[in-house]
Amino acid sequence: MTKDGGNFDSKGIILTKRIPYVVIMLGVVSLLTDAASEMIYPLVPVYIAALGSGAILLGIIEGVAETTASMLKLLSGIWSDKTGKRKVFVLVGYSISSLIRPLTGIVTSGWQIIFVRMFDRVGKGIRTSPRDAMIASTVDESIRGKSYGFERAMDHIGAVVGPVLAIITLIIIFVGFGLKDPLLALRWTFIAAIIPGTLTIITLVIFVKEGPSQKKAEKTFTFSLKNFDRNFKNYLLVMVLFTLGNSSDAFLLFRVEEAIHKSGTVVNFVHRVGPLNRIVSNFGDPSTQTTVINILFLPLVWAFFHIIKASFSTPLGTLSDRIGRKIVINTGWAIYAFVYISFSLLVFLPSSWEIIATFVLFAIYALFYAFTEGTEKAFVADLVSDENRGTAFGLFNFSIGLGALPASILFGFLYSYFDKLWPGYGGTVAFGFGGTIAIISMILLAIKVKEPSKIRLK
Repeated sequence: MTKDGGNFDSKGIILTKRIPYVVIMLGVVSLLTDAASEMIYPLVPVYIAALGSGAILLGIIEGVAETTASMLKLLSGIWSDKTGKRKVFVLVGYSISSLIRPLTGIVTSGWQIIFVRMFDRVGKGIRTSPRDAMIASTVDESIRGKSYGFERAMDHIGAVVGPVLAIITLIIIFVGFGLKDPLLALRWTFIAAIIPGTLTIITLVIFVKEGPSQKKAEKTFTFSLKNFDRNFKNYLLVMVLFTLGNSSDAFLLFRVEEAIHKSGTVVNFVHRVGPLNRIVSNFGDPSTQTTVINILFLPLVWAFFHIIKASFSTPLGTLSDRIGRKIVINTGWAIYAFVYISFSLLVFLPSSWEIIATFVLFAIYALFYAFTEGTEKAFVADLVSDENRGTAFGLFNFSIGLGALPASILFGFLYSYFDKLWPGYGGTVAFGFGGTIAIISMILLAIKVKEPSKIRLK
């Protein structure tokens, strides 16, 4: 027993009831890399629109990006089990993303973003499963939910910092340098994301230390599911189904931007505030002024979204340690279903109410992540043995990827096709589909996946 209330496992690794130092530093790494990512991500819908593209291309970009990541999460997870080493994969993955992501600022057409996002996700794919396995091997099973929740919370804090950095950068570009071209301002903002990305790499190299080599998997390099029982396989299948209805959050930003544009509330507010109006009035015609307002406003919305995520991820991960994983995951999925179905009905509200409802739902939607992100990963660790955890996390992330590409492409298609068929109702069909799939997934998780009782604290 250690002084801080922890103990040792059979391999002599200290398992503490407190969140270990390596997990804290991995959280800092997540914070920095998400700060770099979120200087770009919430502005992508506006950027794509400025480059002359729309919802279908957005769906292709996000689907290809996430599927690419998921394929590599499987490979890196298996490989890290074979080598017994995790950090090298984590370092390579974060480095690739940090260096490739700012290239978003130099594309000349919307379709070119596909390749930047794809290579960004290559980095994510290489690092994610080994990082998650490293966390699982470092912490006691009684605080798995808490530890994964903490890592997710730090990630979301980065997602608050990122949009704030983007806004500060944009203001400096617009006001300090007098630049009046919104598209060019976006380009320079994306390029500036190299700064927090570089800090990510430095932090990993200096402060993240890997413990003793984990026990290596005995089997040869394989995609086989033979090492896993039916219960874990059922969990993967349910995750595939849920993901089919879980399109990219870029579409929610797309929906928020639509609500802002339709209501004119934000634009009217800015024009009524003297200092803000003087800044915006320097940008030519009303259409360009509206674009600038959206560019500055969407990162604020995204930051607010992640403040809620960051605030609740650790306590809700801890809750899953106490009451069990399934009930916490299903609560999150219920929130998802409610929000998506509500989004599908927004079109029936007056425009003045629609924008208010959009922001309220966006805030509630953040709780879906707080309930599920850390808990879903902790559940993976509960269901498999330590030497197969890299592979298990790889399979888990690969399963999500199987649904990611068709989910985003299908959502984009439904949104665009039905919006042309019934103008204004594309979102009704697309969001309604996602909510329905979530409800079916909840039922299957409840009846098809068994939860080990040992994970609950006595």
